Amino acid sequence: MSLAKTENRTFLANASFLALMQAANSFLPLLTVPFLVRVLGVELFGQLAFVTAVMYYFFVLTDYGFNLTATRDISINRSDINKVNEIYTCVFFIKSVLIGMSFLLLMVGFFVFPTVIENWPLYLCSFLVIVWQSLFPTWFFQGMEKMKYITYLSVLAKILFTVGIFVFVQGPEDYLLVPILTALGLFFSASYAVYLIHYQHGVSFVFVSWALVRKNIIDGWYVFLSQMKITLFSSTNIVILGIMTGPVAVGYYVAAEKIMRALALAQTPITGALFPLIANKMKKDKKLAMQKLKKIAYLGSAFYLCALGVGYFLSDYVIALLYGDDLQESAWVLKVMLIIPLLIFLNNIFGTQILLNTGREKLFFYVLLIAAILSLVLCFSLTYLYSYQGTTIALLITEVFVVLAFFVLVYKDWVHA
Repeated sequence: MSLAKTENRTFLANASFLALMQAANSFLPLLTVPFLVRVLGVELFGQLAFVTAVMYYFFVLTDYGFNLTATRDISINRSDINKVNEIYTCVFFIKSVLIGMSFLLLMVGFFVFPTVIENWPLYLCSFLVIVWQSLFPTWFFQGMEKMKYITYLSVLAKILFTVGIFVFVQGPEDYLLVPILTALGLFFSASYAVYLIHYQHGVSFVFVSWALVRKNIIDGWYVFLSQMKITLFSSTNIVILGIMTGPVAVGYYVAAEKIMRALALAQTPITGALFPLIANKMKKDKKLAMQKLKKIAYLGSAFYLCALGVGYFLSDYVIALLYGDDLQESAWVLKVMLIIPLLIFLNNIFGTQILLNTGREKLFFYVLLIAAILSLVLCFSLTYLYSYQGTTIALLITEVFVVLAFFVLVYKDWVHA
């Protein structure tokens, strides 16, 4: 069998497993979110969404961009077990330190912000989710292009969480069970994933020098900052909306955003499986890698345009079906947001797949830095003027800017492929 056919089979297999995992991540919440809105009420659901948005800052900090940099490093060095051991040890060590730092920051928040201490049980339970989510080693299996077992574990955890929500959450007084059940599912799946790494792949913790740890920190710095900037125009929008208008408006916004994110994440199996493949191919034949990316970009864009066009006309019906009459305000938000999944897909092609895989992390970072500043200015001003509708418009404008900026930077690579 030719090398190209082997690569394609591996790519399709990993994309399929990522698709299954992403389906669980994207569509199971579409079962639980409407249930939680009805059982907890719009206001308490909005409070949960607000705390989740705050917690996402800690997730980005503890992840430190390793979902991309460690995946790339494992992919490039997977035939060298000594290198893999070093990468694995460094990533877990750095993540553990960052989890400790995050917990200290949360403790500071209890003393500085009165609203945080008022809801301290919710914040602590939600932090447990971040701990086990950050230790879940998806990056290792993606880099090794062995997604089978990690997919089964992730899907099982999501199914158990979904069943637990319907069984145990019976009223507003059970709201803490939402993060607790999530954390339990992640704990069991992350623990077994680490077991597989050690006993199936023969990987072990080894002594690593401070110089190697420092190198991993430096290598991940711009990717981490870039992902933090992405957080500024995703989770920060929810935080600003919650502070300026309250949990009810957050409920309207997040109810529509959950649907939009599910559509946006449909591309993750392809782009996630593609990243290590393109990382290898860029080193061997850049032109061939670019040609493969162009085909995927055109096919993906055509798919999204058709799907999102249908979604626009069904928005009112979908919101009514999922959430009932109390959240009809979310239909307008969903209609405006529907183009964003296509923009996110193109952002990944131009930014993650091309810029990062050609060593242009600084350009990637600066685009997202400018986008983050733009997002903050737009979000504060438009949310103040138009509440959740303004927040929605701010997100759309920011995503359009990122697509255009990334495309300008890769234009020469794109047209000459």
